[in-house]
Amino acid sequence: MVSPRGARCLVARLSLTALVAMGVGDRVAASVAVSPTAPVAEAPAAAGSPRFGDEISVRLSTVVVRVVDGAGDPLLGLTPGDFRVQVGKQEVPVAAVDWFVTAAATPAATPSDTHEVIAEAMGGRTGTDQVAVMASPTSAPAQPAAVAAPAGKLVVIFVQADSNAPSRTRGHLRTLPFTRELLDALQPEDQVAVISFDSHLKLWQDFTRRHTAIPETIYQAIHYGGDPPAPMAAGTAGTAGDAGALSLGAHFDAEAARRAASPERALALTAEALSALPGEKVVVFLAWGLGSFSSWGTRMTPAFAPAVRALTAARASVFVLDVTDADSHDLEAGLRGIADATGGTYDKTNLFPALAVRQLARTISGYYVLTLDAASLPAAGGEVQVALRGRRGTVLLRPTLLHGAPPR
Repeated sequence: MVSPRGARCLVARLSLTALVAMGVGDRVAASVAVSPTAPVAEAPAAAGSPRFGDEISVRLSTVVVRVVDGAGDPLLGLTPGDFRVQVGKQEVPVAAVDWFVTAAATPAATPSDTHEVIAEAMGGRTGTDQVAVMASPTSAPAQPAAVAAPAGKLVVIFVQADSNAPSRTRGHLRTLPFTRELLDALQPEDQVAVISFDSHLKLWQDFTRRHTAIPETIYQAIHYGGDPPAPMAAGTAGTAGDAGALSLGAHFDAEAARRAASPERALALTAEALSALPGEKVVVFLAWGLGSFSSWGTRMTPAFAPAVRALTAARASVFVLDVTDADSHDLEAGLRGIADATGGTYDKTNLFPALAVRQLARTISGYYVLTLDAASLPAAGGEVQVALRGRRGTVLLRPTLLHGAPPR
């Protein structure tokens, strides 16, 4: 027998797992009809027999966050009770927490009944995939289980090369050898693209899983005025042997890229191309500064705000490695601003480049998806704020606006 309460729990668990597996963002409606008094395996009812059922509708909203300690290591094992979420001025309970990390294919543990149902419904996909661990307020954290989701992270290495001043060129060359450590920390299924901005925006390498060639590509992109390889045909991804890799070039506006006159505009165009691709994106920004400096101090250019909006819409977080050969400088305010505004981090490479790169590799290794019941959101909506309860750590969050269900 399936009780109404049991049915509701089953529907909620199925909806949450399917939501994250399919990469759905803000709101999802899932419904199911069950018979509270009928056995699970029921013979067909006789013609004309009355049937009774309940329809349960679950509307869900999700928020993506990273949570790190002082060393940049992700805080693992967090549950709904560890998060305090506010939408506007109203606190909203967290229905479930999912941890996502790209992992190489390994012999999977025995999945739970719920994950078996989802895997069967989605065709039983296996192999290297995203790994989700779901924790609910009324159950112990589940064991890692493979779910159907796009395999691998999407990582864009963006090189700011619009200045050949010695302090900036030295910084790029100092950081370059340590980018190999960042690439080594990625999983084989992670896809990497390389973009630069000097006189205009340039696509040097479309998404590829062949990480060994990326350092040489970055070295070429550092040089002001360099020419990338001939543009790839639309729909052609990465390099040979990259079957199934996504294509940034297929959505890259080459004409607009040639007209891009600032790194902020270049970031916006990159985000627009990324918005056509699924899932979360990581932008590693090897940069020396954003904004302009005058007697009035450092100010952001008019292109800064549109860049932030485009990156947010593309679900892209910017992680800055400041390559300037100085302990501090005026234009670092813009770099800190773009990182803070997109849920990323800022670090310098002038003293300890290896430490900065290793910390970044750990920070981008995974993220949490917080699931909220849309019925508990305020009708007026508001910006989402996330903090920890009783735990020390930093929550990295892109600006997110949520709205409750309209009154019926």
